Amino acid sequence: MYLQITLDGQVSGSDSQNQYSVLELKSVQTGEVVIKGRRSSLFLCVDSRGHLRGQNHYTETDCTFRELLLADGYTRFISSHYGLPVSLAPKHSQDRHAVSFTRFLPLRNTLSEVAATAEAISRQQYVNLDSHDLLGMETAVVSPQIFFQK
Repeated sequence: MYLQITLDGQVSGSDSQNQYSVLELKSVQTGEVVIKGRRSSLFLCVDSRGHLRGQNHYTETDCTFRELLLADGYTRFISSHYGLPVSLAPKHSQDRHAVSFTRFLPLRNTLSEVAATAEAISRQQYVNLDSHDLLGMETAVVSPQIFFQK
């Protein structure tokens, strides 16, 4: 399944890649990342009970995850503050097989890259190097070169 963050902040899985399942990962310190939906512009966040949600503003407590690279090529994301895994399994499920929904595989965006590039360029804004937000966590700044294919 593809992890997706929709405009209303709902986090769920999708059987196929769509505009809400294209996510950006940004490193905030060694081994820790922030995950943001490209289309929704919402940060992936979790509460103390493990409920996932999309949120407009980044908060370190709820929206920072440890990125654990597994030997099989998959990645597991664990809340840095709460120690809970990002999981698409239902929270009420006691199924031992639900652990498979906590591993993620980075995949290339297969959606129209021309449309994604045009949208990214239209969202691009001036970067203030004196800002407290040098990583661009409050606003998305995307280089058109990221989408260049050889």
